[in-house]
Amino acid sequence: MRFETQRLVIRSFEPGDAAAILEILSDPEVRKYLPSNTAPTFERMQAGIERRMAMERDHGHALWAVERKDSGELIGQCGLVLVDGTGPEVEIAYHYGRSAWNQGFGTEAAIACLARGFGHLDLERIVAFALPPNVGSWRIMEKAGMRYESTVDLYGLTGLKKYAAERANWTAPV
Repeated sequence: MRFETQRLVIRSFEPGDAAAILEILSDPEVRKYLPSNTAPTFERMQAGIERRMAMERDHGHALWAVERKDSGELIGQCGLVLVDGTGPEVEIAYHYGRSAWNQGFGTEAAIACLARGFGHLDLERIVAFALPPNVGSWRIMEKAGMRYESTVDLYGLTGLKKYAAERANWTAPV
């Protein structure tokens, strides 16, 4: 799977991506608002990529690799996954290395993934979650056309802001 935006390539993860995504997800600043689970290792990243590839085969969506078109650098991941691994809701999730922060890449990829979810994948609704102090994350949701819905406890975290978008009334922001 591969699709592009003006500045990005969004594609299926490949086994060779483990080292690059490990470098991104090992940064304490990137992990700051993620559920506190065990530290990432190369082996865990390889297993995670295998799970993403299986999810994509089984459901047509997963977390996808996000690369800059101009350099080919893997800057993060963005995609559509089952909430809490089981659904039934589908969420958009994303994580980027610091080199990609504050340049609009997160919003650009989120809009593209929402469009793919509502278009090619024919989803009716997509949700997203962020801790309230993670302003960068929930601002991406807002800029991508998602609307605040409530707070929820999920993934071992309390008070997550929940955003949602529905195919019937979502349009890609310009």
